[in-house]
Amino acid sequence: MTHLDLTSLNKQQLTALLWDLKGTPAVHSIYQELRTRPSEVTIEFSDPEWESKTDEALKQVLGIVKHSDRRT
Repeated sequence: MTHLDLTSLNKQQLTALLWDLKGTPAVHSIYQELRTRPSEVTIEFSDPEWESKTDEALKQVLGIVKHSDRRT
């Protein structure tokens, strides 16, 4: 049996692994590791661009936009 140190994986790698292991008992440890990670997106509702920033963050989380493709 192979053991994987989940703390060494980034959030995108954990999410991909989560989908690969969906429906198996191994998925529980991935969920636990993801819960320990701090939220990376903080968007204030008072920000005039909150809607576009929220859309961009959601696309990034879903893998639609790569981190390197983000606008600065």
